Amino acid sequence: MAARIIDLADPDASGTLYGSVEEAEQALESMTEKFRSQGHTVTEEQIPGEDYPQYKVIDPDDAWVGTYTIILQ
Repeated sequence: MAARIIDLADPDASGTLYGSVEEAEQALESMTEKFRSQGHTVTEEQIPGEDYPQYKVIDPDDAWVGTYTIILQ
């Protein structure tokens, strides 16, 4: 099943489409690792009733960058 990584800050944007959930999970993990390596804070939150966690990203100056998650297509 295809999956898409979206930024909840701009949910109307198309996001990145992946051929499988596993690919999307790996890409999101890599993305959050890159944010962390650049000094950003990444907070994972599991919302009740949602299939995938949301990852809130805050830059080193405490500005919100976005909140990323996976949605199925």
